[in-house]
Amino acid sequence: MAGRKVAISNCARALNDNEIYIIQIFDNAPSGLLVKAYLQAKSLEYFMPITEGELEKAALNRGEAALTRLAESIDLVEKGGAIFLESSIPGIAKPKFIGRTRAGDGTLPAFLAKALAELCRDKPAGLEAVKRLGEWMLEHNPNQPAVDEPEDGPEAAVAAAAA
Repeated sequence: MAGRKVAISNCARALNDNEIYIIQIFDNAPSGLLVKAYLQAKSLEYFMPITEGELEKAALNRGEAALTRLAESIDLVEKGGAIFLESSIPGIAKPKFIGRTRAGDGTLPAFLAKALAELCRDKPAGLEAVKRLGEWMLEHNPNQPAVDEPEDGPEAAVAAAAA
């Protein structure tokens, strides 16, 4: 298949749930690496991107010994009811979990889903889509500071404050 990436490292090992996973590491240069853990028995896949900066901080390269060390450092972690891959090597960032990040009365993923649904209604193309999405998100930002003005208007608020 054209464009299909081939793993630069493959191994099989048990993770902390005592299941045997196929661990594959893909080279996504210049962005970094992508680690995939696949549990064939249950058809589950977990992914973990690693940036070039993280590789540098962790003193890892793309050599066989470094990739083996990376594969051996991978395990599963549970955060907020979701399962992620995590490395125990210092310098590799822990997974970020945005599922419960607040956005107004809802969550960030719900806000993003609404923003993308609005974008799909208009179907702008190219950079216009990015511009429209950004404008919609700024206009509907649920975390914008709000000012409660008295029903009589701002003049009444100024007069009340001066009294």
